[in-house]
Parts: sequence; structure tokens; C-alpha cells
Amino acid sequence: MSRKKIKIKNTDTSNLVSNLRGEVGEIIASWTLLRNFILVSEEFRADIKEKLNNPRSISSSVLTNKLSDEIVARLSELAEKKTGRLTFYFAGIKLVAFSKEIKDFEKFIREKKFKKKRNSSISYKTLPEKWEDHRIILIPYKDIVKGVAKALRLMKKIDRAFLGPSSKYLWEEMRKRRYKPTLPPMAGYLMLPYYRLSKENRKKILLEEINEGICKWESINTLINGKKEKVRVNKK
Repeated sequence: MSRKKIKIKNTDTSNLVSNLRGEVGEIIASWTLLRNFILVSEEFRADIKEKLNNPRSISSSVLTNKLSDEIVARLSELAEKKTGRLTFYFAGIKLVAFSKEIKDFEKFIREKKFKKKRNSSISYKTLPEKWEDHRIILIPYKDIVKGVAKALRLMKKIDRAFLGPSSKYLWEEMRKRRYKPTLPPMAGYLMLPYYRLSKENRKKILLEEINEGICKWESINTLINGKKEKVRVNKK
């Protein structure tokens, strides 16, 4: 068996999916911060002189660029065709699913020059031989937002396959917490499967799992009217 196949076989699915979700969560957290700093920068857009002389404006611009670069780099890494790394490619092979969606994501990252930007000015830098060979690649904010949205949609599909019907309700709960981030943000997304949902949503999940034939019933001992009995329950 090849080294690659051994790596795929030995990697725990829960470990892969959870940490991949955490990586997407870090990207979402960076995007929410980026959006806030862009709003701060726009306060000074009308007056260039004031902008260049205001420390708050300068700090916002610096942080905006750094957050943009971080998001571009992380999205590029998610699109790598590598196993043993936190990539959608690895998750697709492990789950034997989402080949088309993953290729579409990789195509977007490639066509919008995310990887080229990362390699030229963010990380894994390729150094041109001469000064005149250096090039500046600008990734528009709208493309960054699209990249984040595509990564999020793909992650939700992976979670739907791995967690089942509960993933929809868990991600809805996660959205409520998006603007109250944990430290580090990854931790909140790693814990997503364990969030306590409302009774109404737990009932909906149970019915959906029954309809899909994936509900797991177990026998437990209990007391009913003072007598020992066994009942069938869904512990989850």
C-alpha cells in the first residue's frame, strides 16, 4: 500500500472534518474583522491628508491588508491538492464525495489568482531574479468575499455528509455566535457538533434521521412507576 493510501486510511474522519471546519472558521473570523476595518478606513476616504496623518486610519489600512492576505493565503491552502493537510481535496478523498464541488472551488482560487498572490507576496514566496520582474497582484474585496462564501458552502456540504441532518441546525446556531468569537476562533467551530440545540430543533433532527434511516436506537435501563424497565432511546 502506498504512503498516500496509508495516510488516507489512518486519518480519523472526525479529526479531518472537525479541523477543516476549524480552518474555515478561522477564515470567517478574519473576514468579519476585515469588514470592520474596511468600514473604519472608509471614514477617512474623503480626506486623504487626514487619512495619512491619522494613526487610527493608518492602523486600519495596515490591518486590512494583513487580514486580506491571510484570507487569500488560507483559501489558497484549502484548494491545494494534497493529502495529510487541511484541504478540501483530502476531505473529498476521505469521504469519497464532492469531487465536482471541490474542483469548482479549486478552479475559482486558480482563476482569481489567489494562489499566485500567495506565492508572490504572502507566503511560500517565489523570488524573481530581477527587480523589474516583480509584479503586484491585487485581489478585489468582492472576490475575497466570494472565496469565503464558496469555502463556507462547501464546508456545510461536507458537514451534512458527516454529521447528518443536525448540521443545518448546528450551523444556524454557529451563525448566531459569529460576531461573538471565541479565542481562538477555531475552537468554536471545532465544538459545533456539541452545541445544545432547542427542543424543537432536536425533535426535527430526530424525525429527519428516522426518515433517512440513520437514527441509532439503544436499549437503556430505567425506572417506570418504580419498576425496572428497558426502553429504546436515541442518546444523541
